[in-house]
Amino acid sequence: MSKLSSKLEVLKLTYQKPLEWFRRFRCFVGSIVVSILFIIGIVFSIFIYNLPDIENTSFEKLKELTEKKVKSKLVNKNNYFRWTPLRKVNRDYLYAIVMAEDAKFFTHKGINYDALVDAMAKNYKSDTYSYGASTITQQVAKNIYLSNNKTIYRKLQEFFITKRLEKKFTKNQILEIYFNLAEFGPDIYGIRAASYRIFKKSPMKINAAEGAFLSLLLPSPRRYYYSIVQNHNITNKQKKKIKRVLNDMRFMEFISYKQYEKYLNYNYF
Repeated sequence: MSKLSSKLEVLKLTYQKPLEWFRRFRCFVGSIVVSILFIIGIVFSIFIYNLPDIENTSFEKLKELTEKKVKSKLVNKNNYFRWTPLRKVNRDYLYAIVMAEDAKFFTHKGINYDALVDAMAKNYKSDTYSYGASTITQQVAKNIYLSNNKTIYRKLQEFFITKRLEKKFTKNQILEIYFNLAEFGPDIYGIRAASYRIFKKSPMKINAAEGAFLSLLLPSPRRYYYSIVQNHNITNKQKKKIKRVLNDMRFMEFISYKQYEKYLNYNYF
């Protein structure tokens, strides 16, 4: 009996030491994980704290920020830029730009996740950063509050600011900010300036075809202004985009089929 007890004691001592080391290791790893989570929590709190205070920003204040941003970029301070409310813009002009830039603008909540996944897949295949998926609200967030740097940190800032903008403001308010902030060419900011500089008429007189044409400039305003507006060079890809925008507008019944057919052969120059 004593021999059996001795053997059991030996076995107990044999396994007790590894178990003790395992418990210590588990406590050590646990403390590291807790510390990391604590640091992440602090960093995230600082990140959120440093974001713009959208919740306490009125629409008038946002307009002031937008105008200040645009005027700081203008070389010619006497240019055509002047704040233009949505009520002074032709509806077809508005919808043409929306259909081109962010067709789901009125249904998503700031981020178009389907377009985002599609863009990521295309960028992965091409091994470049050629395809973007920024919604109109994201563009507003970036152009008012952020830089053009393509970093993960900046994209995270853009994500949270976008969500805050969507929560605070109506779709029409966000759209008004966007249309007055958008760049259409060198020293051409806002839909009023684009209308007068390119078509020599007010935003109320711009039709769907002209709106679709102006949407071609938005991805790269300065480059496309020179190639399309000054050199009258519209590529087949750009022609297809105009047709797609007009077809989407016809499908949504923003324009009639008769208008659609007329605009397909529109003379822009």
